Amino acid sequence: MRKVLYILSGVLGLFLLISLALILILSTNLPPVEALRDWKPPVATVVYDAKDRPFGDVAVQRRYYVSLKDIPPHVRQAFISAEDKNFYRHPGVDPVAILRALLANIRHGEIRQGASTITQQVARNLFLTPDRSLRRKIREALLALKIEKHFTKDQILEMYLNYIYLGQGAYGVEAASRIYFGKSVKDLTIDEAAILAGLPKAPTRYNPFRNPERVKERRDYVLSRMHEDGYITEEEYRRLIEKPIKVRLENRYYGMDYFLDYVKDYLADKYGEVILAGGYKVYTTVDKDLQEHARDVLKRGVMRVAQANRIPFLPEDPYETANRYKEQKIELKPGRVYIGKVLSVNGERLKLELGEYEFELERKSLPLEKGDFVLVRLYQDRKSKEVRAELLPDLQGALVSLDVKTGAIRAMVGGYSYLRSPYNRAVYAKRQPGSAIKPIIYLAALMKGYTQASLIDATPRSFYDPSTGKEWTPDNYEGAEYGQITLRTALAKSVNTATVNLLADIGFDLPIEIGRLLGIELKPYYSMALGSIEVTPLQLTSAFQTFANLGVRCEPYFIRKIVAPDGSVIEENSPKCEQVLPPQETRVLVDMLRAVVLEGTAVSASSLQRVVAGKTGTTNDYMDAWFVGFSPDIVAGVWVGFDTKRSMGKGMAGARVALPIWIDYMSVAGYMYPNNDFPIPQGVVVVDCPKPMLFVEGTEGVCGGENQTEPQGKGDELEGIVDPKYLRKESPKVEEIP
Repeated sequence: MRKVLYILSGVLGLFLLISLALILILSTNLPPVEALRDWKPPVATVVYDAKDRPFGDVAVQRRYYVSLKDIPPHVRQAFISAEDKNFYRHPGVDPVAILRALLANIRHGEIRQGASTITQQVARNLFLTPDRSLRRKIREALLALKIEKHFTKDQILEMYLNYIYLGQGAYGVEAASRIYFGKSVKDLTIDEAAILAGLPKAPTRYNPFRNPERVKERRDYVLSRMHEDGYITEEEYRRLIEKPIKVRLENRYYGMDYFLDYVKDYLADKYGEVILAGGYKVYTTVDKDLQEHARDVLKRGVMRVAQANRIPFLPEDPYETANRYKEQKIELKPGRVYIGKVLSVNGERLKLELGEYEFELERKSLPLEKGDFVLVRLYQDRKSKEVRAELLPDLQGALVSLDVKTGAIRAMVGGYSYLRSPYNRAVYAKRQPGSAIKPIIYLAALMKGYTQASLIDATPRSFYDPSTGKEWTPDNYEGAEYGQITLRTALAKSVNTATVNLLADIGFDLPIEIGRLLGIELKPYYSMALGSIEVTPLQLTSAFQTFANLGVRCEPYFIRKIVAPDGSVIEENSPKCEQVLPPQETRVLVDMLRAVVLEGTAVSASSLQRVVAGKTGTTNDYMDAWFVGFSPDIVAGVWVGFDTKRSMGKGMAGARVALPIWIDYMSVAGYMYPNNDFPIPQGVVVVDCPKPMLFVEGTEGVCGGENQTEPQGKGDELEGIVDPKYLRKESPKVEEIP
């Protein structure tokens, strides 16, 4: 027995010596915790809207630092009860908790409890990796002891409550309070504090937005601990556990916004990611109300078109999509539509998982990444008879809106659902505009001396198209035929043959120059009159801003100023506007675009009972649907289509698809301004012809009900705005544009 005791003593002594040696070795390389005195955690950069209201934030870590004095006692108590009941009594590590956890884990035969104190969690989060090695646990305990020597308990608790991750991208109690409850931490109730205190253990498992039953169970556990620790009474405990879980569900996707991404990309590109973690304030031009309204009307409009044409689409919620993917039963039968998961993307090829099956197929330039869910239709290859899969892209859309007088971006939505696809089509998707490009051709004609009462032959003619090397004959929507018609009617009714014939008469040079001034690159092809070039929704909407502003182009901008944490302004922007087109001809064009609403393809927009103008656009096989329209104060452009070239279905034209979305948007946006008419600049006259029409003074001719046929020409008064080589010289000189 004595020998056994000697052996056990020796083993124990050796173990203690080795442990002591290990502790000494590990303690020599501990990081200097004194640096925490100057600790400045990453803080979210807050984004404000045009009315200086908080709109969202862009951040490496979404955090808003708050002092401990601004955190209510019941919030602190909830976290202490849930995470470390002896926080104010132990020296950094809790031997009692360690023993309790050890016994519980031995009893269950697995790791069920941890024993990390709040101080140990601070040490781990700020200095160590989260691996579960013995070496890391020893260093964590040593660091905790060291931190306790240099900082008070309140200082440590303040660090913890501002650093801890609480799910949904929220770091610290203030960010979590805003996201889950839509309020500051200082306004939290006891039961709400208990919900937050239950999150550090497993933020995903106890996410208040996803698992209300689990969350209630965890909350009630925290409340019971608070009761045991004497922070709440028995009566309060009984009352609080009866309360339902109430969270701000509309904040589920807080920060997931196309405009916020646009701001974030700009800041990171110009200043580096340090600005995203520095607590800056970014004041933008977006209107929070209009952005939310634009998001809603676009989603509603795209879903309406998809349902009308039986176009399948995935749930907006990625969790629901993931569950449906797991639950579906796969049968390899042609014609079946399933949810697939992207395994990898390699150039224009991707690998797709469909249950136990894998397919390799073309990406079709869709903005897809590993892990994305997509709809796939199975089909049988004609030659091999194998069952293969093809992608079914989502029906998508975009809406962008600008202030006419300044170019300030008021709303920007780059897709029907950010959760389905964060790709910002409003800024990056290049699409053919169809007939929405026609105003450039008609403005060029007006600048050449035509009037809106001038006649043009709308009989189809054939043209050589250098882009294809073949003869090309345009036709009209649903095969409509016309003879001699006025320019006003041709634009209002969107007559293709008349527009291409007009381009043939005036030549390519001036329309291409106007396009350049508007930021749009046109090509010398006759098909450009029908929108064969490509533009982004932002580009096209910006061009219409210039029309609405009577030739004054304002560069689109979205940041008013950026304020550093010390209050200094590091960037400030104001409107950059320039007269690039003659106001007289542009005002006549606006009158013609009013005719599109009053008597043309967009007549349903007259239901707004506001002074608005605009143009529809539809491309071949109904692949793209557009409407870009404006009042004297605000302009908005809407595009709907697939990310890949695919028909939406017969009859899905701009007037039927995009225009209703625009009307929905303008039913709010348009009414934020007075219902004024567009101003009439000097040099423009109103003539009954037989209805009131606008003419550039000197070009009205004999228009008492008869149509003018000969272009009158414009000349020197346009110099300095448009290169004179594009203009006719035979007209008399009128008053020069100021």
